[in-house]
Amino acid sequence: MRTIFDGESENPEGWETRIAAITADAVANADAGLIERCIGSLLRVVREQLNLEVLFVGEFVNANRVFRHIDSKTAPAIVQPGQFHPLDETICQRIIDGRMDCLVPDITRVRIANGLPDYYDGMGAHIGVPVRFTDGTLYGVLCGFSFEPGADLEERDVKRLEMAADAIAQLLAQAEGHEARLSHTR
Repeated sequence: MRTIFDGESENPEGWETRIAAITADAVANADAGLIERCIGSLLRVVREQLNLEVLFVGEFVNANRVFRHIDSKTAPAIVQPGQFHPLDETICQRIIDGRMDCLVPDITRVRIANGLPDYYDGMGAHIGVPVRFTDGTLYGVLCGFSFEPGADLEERDVKRLEMAADAIAQLLAQAEGHEARLSHTR
């Protein structure tokens, strides 16, 4: 069962208000430390709302997906910032190029058919969306997973994750000194 936060409705529009509140101070102040904390807070809120074990921002660098920001239900997380996998082995790449849907309720059912490596064994649900800057440049992905199949994840959760990805792109752009505004285009 999902928890509804104060002021949040069941629809993604309420979710957008929550995301905007988390990012407002960081964008206004352009403080790198504050931006990092806001990304962490945003990941925690989204992970808890979607009832995931791990939620992360992965950057695509030199044909690798590099874990940059992570929020985990357990400490230490099973993935750490700086760890990476070759893109061609990842669900993330398959989402970007359209070979897999953004929402996969049970990875164990599709792992072998999609040529995924053994480290995906034991993963239940996976959800992920691209993180793009307003100019369309692909930064990477915002992805999360659970160890149990996620029958309660729905298409509206993908929309929520897209809104969070836009906010993260805004924060990352601000940290790099680029124009910061939400794109809301996919």
